[in-house]
Parts: sequence; C-alpha cells; structure tokens
Amino acid sequence: MWRRIVLLCCMWSAFFVHHSQEQQINIGAFFYDDELELEKEFMEVVNAINGPESDQTLRFYPLIKRLKPEDGSVTMQEQVCDLIDNGVAAIFGPSSKAASDIIALVCNNTGIPHIEFDVADEELLEEKPNHQMTLNLYPSQVILSKAYADIVQNFGWRKFTIVYDADDVKAAARLQDLLQLREVHNDVVRVRKFQKDDDYRVMWKSIRGERRVVLDCAPGMLVELLNASSEFGLTGQFNHIFLTNLETYTDRLEELAADNETFAVNITAARLLLNPEPPAYSQPYGYIIQKDNIVFESNESPRTLLHDLIHDALQLFAQSWRNASFFYPDRMAVPRITCDFAASGGRTWAMGRYLTRLMKGTSAASSIGFRTSSLQFDDDGQRITFNIEVYDPLDGIGIAVWDPRGQITQLNVNTKVQKKIIYRVATRIGPPYFSYNNTAMEMNLTGNALYQGYAVDLIDSISRIAGFEYLFVPVADQQYGKQDKDTKQWNGIIGEIINNDAHMGICDLTITQARRTAVDFTVPFMQLGVSILAYKSPHEDKPLDAYLQPFGGEVWIWILISVFVVTFLKTIVARIAQMDWENPHPCNPDPEVVENMWHIHNTGWLSVASIMTAGCDILPKSPQVRMFEATWWIFAIIIANSYTANLAAFLTNSKMEGSIGNLKDLSGQKKIKFGTIYGGSTYNLLADSNETVYRLAFNLMNNDDPSAYTKDNLEGVERVKKNRGDYMFLMETTTLEYHREQHCDLRSVGEKFGEKHYAIAVPFGAEYRSNLSVAILKLSERGHLFHLKQKWWKNPDKEECKEEVDPDATPDMTFEELRGIFYTLYVGILIAFLIGITEFLLYVQQVALEEKLTFKTAFNKEIIFVLCVWNNKKPIVSRTPVSSLRTTPRRSLDKSLERTAVGRSSEEMREIPQRSVSGSGSSSETKNAKVQRHEEARV
Repeated sequence: MWRRIVLLCCMWSAFFVHHSQEQQINIGAFFYDDELELEKEFMEVVNAINGPESDQTLRFYPLIKRLKPEDGSVTMQEQVCDLIDNGVAAIFGPSSKAASDIIALVCNNTGIPHIEFDVADEELLEEKPNHQMTLNLYPSQVILSKAYADIVQNFGWRKFTIVYDADDVKAAARLQDLLQLREVHNDVVRVRKFQKDDDYRVMWKSIRGERRVVLDCAPGMLVELLNASSEFGLTGQFNHIFLTNLETYTDRLEELAADNETFAVNITAARLLLNPEPPAYSQPYGYIIQKDNIVFESNESPRTLLHDLIHDALQLFAQSWRNASFFYPDRMAVPRITCDFAASGGRTWAMGRYLTRLMKGTSAASSIGFRTSSLQFDDDGQRITFNIEVYDPLDGIGIAVWDPRGQITQLNVNTKVQKKIIYRVATRIGPPYFSYNNTAMEMNLTGNALYQGYAVDLIDSISRIAGFEYLFVPVADQQYGKQDKDTKQWNGIIGEIINNDAHMGICDLTITQARRTAVDFTVPFMQLGVSILAYKSPHEDKPLDAYLQPFGGEVWIWILISVFVVTFLKTIVARIAQMDWENPHPCNPDPEVVENMWHIHNTGWLSVASIMTAGCDILPKSPQVRMFEATWWIFAIIIANSYTANLAAFLTNSKMEGSIGNLKDLSGQKKIKFGTIYGGSTYNLLADSNETVYRLAFNLMNNDDPSAYTKDNLEGVERVKKNRGDYMFLMETTTLEYHREQHCDLRSVGEKFGEKHYAIAVPFGAEYRSNLSVAILKLSERGHLFHLKQKWWKNPDKEECKEEVDPDATPDMTFEELRGIFYTLYVGILIAFLIGITEFLLYVQQVALEEKLTFKTAFNKEIIFVLCVWNNKKPIVSRTPVSSLRTTPRRSLDKSLERTAVGRSSEEMREIPQRSVSGSGSSSETKNAKVQRHEEARV
C-alpha cells in the first residue's frame, strides 16, 4: 500500500516539475512605431530574465503590439482584447503618447495586471476605482513636485522665475509646489510660459536680469531655448538654471558650452538615482559614463529613463510571479479569459489581482536587481518612493541626492576647474566712498588706479583676504537702486547686479527690505542712522560797542541828554530850596554865610550814581528836591532793568534761533524747508513708516514747491549752504559727519534716528557672498574698518572749526561780547589818572616854588609820600599854598585839621593852631576880630 502511495507521489512530482519547466508565460506590450529602442530594450530584458534555455524553469514570451499616433481608443481596445484572448499574464505600456486610458480600463475589468513606465496624468478621485490593476513606475507627480521645491529651497533661492512649456499638460502638476509660491510671493516668484516655434527671445527679454531660473522643457527644445537666452545675459557667469525634466541628459549641452565662449551659466538638472551596479547588458544615461569619479564618452546610442523603467517593470513582474508560484504553484497558470467573457458578467482572473497586490507591496528594502533605487507604491499604484540625483548635465557628475524624507545629501565629487574670474564691482561717484584720483588722472592712469576712497580701500583689503581680482565699474545714472513702479525694473547699482552687469556693488548702499527682494547682502561693514544737516552761521566778530546794542543809539543819546538836563535842573531847584542852604560852621550859631552843597559837581554825581544804581552818601533835604530825585530814581531803575533784560535777550538770541532740535520740531514748523534724496533709503524709511512724525515729515516734503528732494547727497549739501539756514537736509549720519568735517559752515541737528547698515550687494545665491562676509568680519576684528573711516573722514588740510555750541545750553557771556565795557573802564581809569597826574605835577611845581626846592627834589619827596600807601595822614605845613586853602571848603578844611591832629603830641598840637592862625591872618587881614576868635576856638 505504502509503495503505491509513494509511487503516485513521485509520478505527480515528476509531472509537476515537467509541467513547470515547460511553462510559458505570455506578456503583452504596446509600443509606438518610433519607439523601436524601447521595444529593443523590452526584448533584451525579457531574454535576460529568461536566462539560458537549459536553466529555464519558466519562460516569458513577449507579445508586441505596435501603435500609430493616430490610433484611438477603439483600435487600442481591439488590440488589448486580442492580447487577453492570447492569454497574456500582464500588459506593459503604452507610453505617455497614448491619449486614452482604455487599456487600463480593460485590464481592470479582466483582472490582468497593467504596468506603465512613462509619466501619466494625475488620477482624479472618481477615476481611481477603474485603475486598480494599474501600476506606474514613473515617479508620482505630487512627490516629484515636492522634491523640486526641496531642491530649490536647498539652493537658497529667494527670488526666481519658473519657465515651462504651455503645451505640456503635465508641467503644472510637476511644478505645483513651486507654482504655489507665486500665489504667496508674486513679486519674488515669477512664471513665464512658452510654446514651440515661438520667438523665445520675447519671453527671455521679459525676465532680463533674472539670475535664478527653473526651466521645465522637453530635452529636444533645451538647446534652442538656452541659445535664445544668451542675448539677454541669462547664460552669463553667476547665473543658475535648474532643469526639472528627468531626461535632460539626452541633449548635448556640452556642445552648447563648447561653441559659446560666454556660456558660463551654472546649470544643474534632476534625474532618478540609479543603482551603482547596472546589469551587464545596460548602459548608464546619455553619452557619458561616470565610474570611480572618471568620466568617459560612450559610443552607444543614448540610454533614457524609460529604458531603465522598462527594465524595472519587467523585473518587478518576474519577481512577483516567482513569489506567487512559490506560494500557489497549482494556481499560477496562464489565464484563460476573454474580454467578452468578462463583459458578460464572468469572473476575472483572481491571480492577476494577487500579482498586483504583490507588486504594490514591494518595499525599498526588497528593491534588489532594479535599475532605479527605492521602489515603492501606494494603494493606487503610484510610485511614491524614489531618489532624485542633482547633477551637472555638462559633465554628468552628481552633486547631491534627494531622498523621500526630503533630505538632501551632498556628494563628495571633485568640482570642475573654473576659469579665472575678474569680479566687476558696481559703484557710484560720491566722496568719501568713491571718487576720482586727480593725481592719477594727471598721470593718465587707467583701471582701478584711477579711483580712491573708502570703498576702494575696503574692496582692496577684502580681495587680499578672499583672494580675487576685481574691476570697478561706476554706474552711468549715479543711482543707488530704485524699482520703477510701472516697469518693475531696477536702476543704479541694484539694476547692474540684477542685469548681470556686475558681480557686486559697494558704496554708501543701505540695506532695505525692498532691495533684499532683488539682491542679497553681506554682513554690514558700517552702522549708522539718519540725522539733520543744517547751516551754521559763520562766526562774526562783535563790535566794541556790543554791550551797547541792547539800546539803540538814539536811546543812549537821550539818556545822556537826560543826565545833563536833570543835573542842571536839579541844581536850579536845589538853589531855590531854602532847606538845602546850610551853615558851613555848625559850631557857629551866627554864621555870616550859608553854603549849598548841590552845585553842578554834586548834582551830576548823584544823577549818574542813581542811574548806575551805585548810590551816593549825600542826599537832598528839601521836599521839592527829594521829589525831583525820586522821579529820577524811577527813571533810572526802569532804564537799568530794561538794559539788563535786553542784554540777556541779546546774548541768548542764538539759542532762540536754534530751537529746532529733532525731526518733530522740524516737522512742526513751516519756515524752514527740508528734504532728502528722492527714492533713497531715507525716503523709503519715511514713506513706509506708520509713525506720525515720519508720515508728517514725508507729507511736508511732498507738498513743497519747488521740490524738496535732491538727486544725491552733494546736491543736498550745496542746497543747505546756499539757503543759509532756510533749508535742512536729511541724510545718513556717516555721510553727514564727512561733510561736516569738510565744511565749517555745516552742523548736525538732533540725535540720529532710523538705524541703518551699509553692506556689499551681491546676486542671490552667489557662492562668494560668505567669503566676502568672513573678510569683513576679519577686518572689523582687526580694527581696520575704524582706521579706514578715520583716514577718509578726517581732513588734515582743513582749518580747525570752532566748537559747535550746544543748542540746549544757555550761551556764556564771552569777552568778545563784553569787551566794550572793559575798554570803557580802562579808558575812564586812564583819564582819571591823567587828570590826577596833571594835578599832581602842578602841585609839585607850587611846592618847589614856595619851599625853594628844585622840581626833582620836590617831586621825589611827594612821590615817596604817595607811594607810602600805609600812611594816611599828611601834615599841613605853613608853606601850604594859600590858593589851595582858599579853594578848599571850610568844612573840609576843619575836617582835615582834625584828621591831622589825631595821633600827634601836645607840642605838635600847639604848633598847629599857631601855624593855622598865622596862615589865616596873613591871608585875611580884612576880617574882623570876631571871625578870628571863632577860627581859633574851632582849632
């Protein structure tokens, strides 16, 4: 019994093995008449999978159907049904040239796996149930769009233009993530479309100056498009074009670079990353081969992406069939169904759906033997896992790899040897940053030696650190860079950089938000703000009579007239008043004469002392004179206080004129006009600000007629000097400091506002930007930037300007303003001394005559007594001139005698009356005896 069972098993096994060895699997494929290379690849891969005849356990037999471009859905349906009637286990193709999905619909109804290898339209939600049997090895357009967005973001592009074929219906889906950026940043991301046979120059002209372009086009149109862009500078150095078509390698771009000397654009493209070890029968992409970082040319016909996807499609089906045969050996038979049988409600091929699930379940880990890496599908049969290689299409060397996680890995490849570059540096004429060297012009020098300034020295220092050569190119319009609102084009230095006419720009170029959308900047090399440039009145020497200026000349004349008139009238009134006539000898109750001390000398002295608020030791006694004097005091107080008040106002007049201390004060008045450079950074600061003061200042400048704006700083400085205080100019503090150092008649007003920075402008994505920034930081750390500023801001040939007075402080009274008072004092003292010396010399002459001395002896005797300032007592000798005693008032004589008697001995006291009596007797013999006795009694 057991022998029979074993024998039956052996016979069954032998039959099964024999049946499996002879099993033939029909597979169908669709190719168009012009796709012979793809058909050839299909046949070669099938033969490679089948292997040698002696080792075959199963054999795939291809059934090829050829299509024509004019074939419609009816023709394709007939041919696909013919393949199904012939028992095919899978159908491959057709390519994207097919305009109908009828093959996918028939396969979905019959259960036959359908495998595509070319780009297809994105499926709509309602179409997915009809495509359950379809797989596509071409990368999903949604995932591919995300990959492109990641790559562009990795480039660091903030501004670029997307250019694609308007006839390519799949281009929008392929670029949808990049196109979405345009909806958010319309001024940063631009979109241009073209059609075949168009004049491409019109399109390129519309984006002239663009340095970053994302170009999506068929490989056959690429060379023609790039040739048309050369005229507008888009293929120049430091431009970057990213090609999104995965088959760019099929076009001979290296020939374009070889034929065009100006073709120096940086081109990168994308392609599917291939496994490092291709099958023996296949060749890598294009005409070149890269292996071990060695690139050599291949003479074989170009291999495209579709070749490798056909290879992977057949490998995927073969692996899935073997896996299914292992688990279900008795069920993996050639399907026996027809399109009519399925349409009539019959059952579909169940193992076909199982094979489809196996193929969709392929993971990246099991992607062994495939040409493209990371093969994985979603439930709808779309390929969602793949790697994109970013490479240089000119030499085929890979640069970076994008993976499905969104990460980009740089490849360690040797960079190409670049030609020697001479960087063009755009700038504008404007000291102290950049100006012509007069000495070099006289010597007829050319090139960089023709210029001088802060920017010249800075670029020279940076070039020594970074190691590059440069050439200065002054812009023709002398503008910093402003965007036209209508044309959206930039002028000045920014325009030169955008138009690829310069590699960098330097001067007093401020970093602004608007400019950052057009170009990139290095780290700042100077920090500054905005301040107000004003005119400083030249210094004027004060006249000697500056202290008299509080009153007009006629006022001083009237004051002098008043003093003399009052003095005379006061003398008359005092002589009329009886109370002001006094006894000259109070000890004599019955005087013969009375005295009135208010003669011209005393009344004049009292009038002057009153108006000078000095006071006097003699005062009137009669009511009328006192009333007269009180009225004069009122007048004197008003005059004195008015003089003091006017003098203070006169001295502080400069402070009153300099009442503008900041932008708020300047905006709050209309007498003094003010402006700035039209379209400059200060203009934009005021125009774009929401602060009340800034908006008010901007509106005032806009409403001024004539215009308050200037074309540059030099025009603004000249306007300030010309208007002499009636115009002020808003400018950067660094430039303001320079012009203030050069001109003593200029000053700054208020504190700085609106912090700004100067930096070097470079194109977006410029590789040398980081080198420039590092060099600037090194110069700053060494203190070289500070020394450069000191060198170009200080003017050693200029005379020292007077120190600017603080407008907030009360000005001091200088000697220049009050020197007239001192000179008046000196003149008065001199006159007093001259009168005193004259009187002294006359007195010495009289003493010499009366004492019979020589003039010299008498002078020495008297001058010695005068110099003995500690001796305040002088004796009266008998030889004192009679005229001197007569001219001395009696009361003064009595007091002199009393002062002379103080401190003397009794003998000296007895001599004094005798001398006095003898002197009196000799001079007044006609006096009566009573008067003589009174004189002696007083003594």
